[in-house]
Amino acid sequence: MHKKKLMVVLVALVVLIASAIPQAAEEKGEPSKYEYAIIKWDGPDRMYYNLPGKFELVHLKTQGVGVPTNAEGEEWYLTHAANQMAKDGWEAINLDSRRIFFRRAKK
Repeated sequence: MHKKKLMVVLVALVVLIASAIPQAAEEKGEPSKYEYAIIKWDGPDRMYYNLPGKFELVHLKTQGVGVPTNAEGEEWYLTHAANQMAKDGWEAINLDSRRIFFRRAKK
């Protein structure tokens, strides 16, 4: 019986000590090394650019960007926008059927 009590006390003590030690999963107060942006296709030629500190609605047809015959407009315009973002140093890190999430190192 003493062994069970001793074991319970030891386990409780280990849990108590472990919970008191600060965890290093996230450094508090450390500024982010990246900035983030999202582009969203909102059909048929409309793209939303959510960039750090600004928002742009762009109609790509008015900029002379057209969809080739038999190409899917959504995919074509998202790819075009992603290539433009890459030229500015953005890296795509996530996407879905209408949005691409980007990041780049802060300058």
